[in-house]
Amino acid sequence: MKKIVLTLAAGMILAWPVLGLASVSSVDSLIQKLEDKGILTAQDAVQIKGEIASDQKASQEATFKSLLPDWVSGLKVSGDFRLRDQDQVRKTVGAGGSSAHLTDNRVRIRARLNFEDQINDKVKLVVGIATNGENANGVGNPRSNNITLGGNNSVLNNITKSTGSTTIAYQEGTFSKPTVVLNKAYAVYTPAPWATLMGGKMDNPVWEPASTPLLWDPDITPEGGAIKLEHRLNDYVTPFSTNAIFILKDLTPSIGTSISSGYGINTNGVKTDPYMFVTQEGIKGNLTEKVYYKAAGSYYNVNNPNHFPLDYSSSGNTMSSTTGLTGTYSYNYNLVGGGVDFGMNDPFGELLPSPLYIPQIGFMGEYYRNVDPAHQNSAWMMGAYMGSSAINGLGTWKIQSYYKVLEADSWLAALPDDDFYSGNTNTQGLRTQLDLGLAKNLWFTMSYFKTSIFKHATGSTLSAPEDLFQMDLNFKF
Repeated sequence: MKKIVLTLAAGMILAWPVLGLASVSSVDSLIQKLEDKGILTAQDAVQIKGEIASDQKASQEATFKSLLPDWVSGLKVSGDFRLRDQDQVRKTVGAGGSSAHLTDNRVRIRARLNFEDQINDKVKLVVGIATNGENANGVGNPRSNNITLGGNNSVLNNITKSTGSTTIAYQEGTFSKPTVVLNKAYAVYTPAPWATLMGGKMDNPVWEPASTPLLWDPDITPEGGAIKLEHRLNDYVTPFSTNAIFILKDLTPSIGTSISSGYGINTNGVKTDPYMFVTQEGIKGNLTEKVYYKAAGSYYNVNNPNHFPLDYSSSGNTMSSTTGLTGTYSYNYNLVGGGVDFGMNDPFGELLPSPLYIPQIGFMGEYYRNVDPAHQNSAWMMGAYMGSSAINGLGTWKIQSYYKVLEADSWLAALPDDDFYSGNTNTQGLRTQLDLGLAKNLWFTMSYFKTSIFKHATGSTLSAPEDLFQMDLNFKF
């Protein structure tokens, strides 16, 4: 009986403001009178007031949203900020063949802001801005959004005088204000639940296992277009496919300029822009309730007939001038290979005490081979991880470690992770990373790289080993 009375009372009170019969203060007075007469208990009164507040909030939100344009209601804003302390120690060859050490400590920041707008039921726009990374003459490094405190370069104005003119190089110095650049801008079209098309300057659509980059630096946002297909057959099998074309460099035609001049353009002004085609075919799913997997095979075809070098290339690739150009690639870069990620959730169940609980373990690996050169043409990585599947909140954690080898001509030296021996090929080494959740959207990361040159130059016995320590405080919203 009491429940019926309470329901009728709550309904009458909730309907009261809708009928325009009373203000909020009048409703509070009515609840108090019902409580005084013993119809409602103090607990019932608090419950009804809470329901009224929730309904009022929902009504206000619905009214506010109805007044906004459709594109605003579909807009999502996200971003992240990273504060990093980095120590780099590399053993190098000094004067007379003696060894020396290069030691560098840098404090860095990175900030990114992303906007996503679902402009209709099939089309989404994505735009992102970010801090401009280590740069040369104002041009941002595609593999970095890091800003070094104190200036990305040690000299603010590098002034040289020649024939009476003064040249001032763009370099950042003490308390300078670094620039913010367009980090991504692309459209996403989803004509069907299983098909996605995207074009512009985009997040990399090519999958690599467990955030362990072998071929790609994670900060690269490639430019071009991609088609992604994915269709879930059941809990065990979901095939997926990615086909993409990336524009690597736009060459400017110049009539009368021959290929041997160094621009990859013939005497009729016809240019051949370097581009990359990628096809990746894979499958993912669950083998059991706990065991999951994801695997894919990929083919990379770099169309660069004149072997024109890419911007921001690190060292390692074999270069030559046999085509009449200075410093061109000696080989083509067409790779065949693939990767796999295999793991288990709750692997030990209740076998371990709660302080030692491990939510997830996994193993990953990749292997690629450049089909053109006969030697120094393989790239591979293998590693493992354990911990939480996502880092968000106190008590979440993850540790992962992998060993990687990039032989000299296995891949373009403009694209690998630039934290791994400065992004060079002809490198090898170990990376170990620990992530600790501190609070919601706040976590700490510690990374250690132990890397070196893979194959010594002729007559050299020094592998130039490097130790790199990074400590990051990460924020996201």
